[in-house]
Amino acid sequence: MGAAVIIPTYDDARGLDLCLAGLARQRVMPDEIAIADDGSGEETEAVVESWRTRLKCALFHVWHDDEGNRKGEICNKAVLKTQADELLFIDGDSIPHSRWVADHLHAAPFGAVRCGRRVKLGPELSKEVDAELVSRGGLEALFGPVLRSALRGDSKRFSLGVRLPYLIARVFHPRPRNLMGVNFGVSRRAFEEVNGYDEEWRYRRQDKDLDLRLARAGSRYIPLLNRAIVYHLYHDTREPSAAVQARVQEEVSSSRVRCSSGLVKEGAETEALGVSIEE
Repeated sequence: MGAAVIIPTYDDARGLDLCLAGLARQRVMPDEIAIADDGSGEETEAVVESWRTRLKCALFHVWHDDEGNRKGEICNKAVLKTQADELLFIDGDSIPHSRWVADHLHAAPFGAVRCGRRVKLGPELSKEVDAELVSRGGLEALFGPVLRSALRGDSKRFSLGVRLPYLIARVFHPRPRNLMGVNFGVSRRAFEEVNGYDEEWRYRRQDKDLDLRLARAGSRYIPLLNRAIVYHLYHDTREPSAAVQARVQEEVSSSRVRCSSGLVKEGAETEALGVSIEE
């Protein structure tokens, strides 16, 4: 089967370093990791280089110039660099549980799209998280720092960090969930069927558009709550603009499955110019 991990990132070298520290301790290692870099600077490049000899899998740094929000485009380029049958997406400011890859691969035969969620680390705990804490599995401890942070009212959704056996998790979470970009898996076949991310969607909520098109294509969705756990570092958030929300509602009413500008460009070469890929 095999797994390729895709990590979208933009100018968050610390978050990416912690994400890679989490991937380095996976019980089942991915075959490939592709960092989908939407135009970060030298600090991010230094983090990538520092991990090249420490990861027991291929590591690709796929980068393009910073020209605004082009997450969908750089994710497509990262996917095209990989070959594995299963694509696992995790945000570059999130830290995977040591069984994150294993849990996604275990669920892959049951559904083409696996929808995970996140434990939301609070601002205080997020400041304290370092590579040493991640490497020793401190975030996964049931009575560890995440629980203490949650009891203080700092971290949120602690219960989603309790990993359950697959069948028990399905009893607690029987219904399918929508895809969230922070943590999901999708078969390469299903991703290619919808032509990947829509590269004309150059603003927020790209993942919602992908979610809608995968569902219209008939992909079976599997919930992975209390499985495939990730810990999301705190950062300030803002609501999408009214224009973005209106565009999402337009897409909700659409019947579109394939986008015209995605993995494959209509009337254009698949290989884009101006893309840097380091391996």
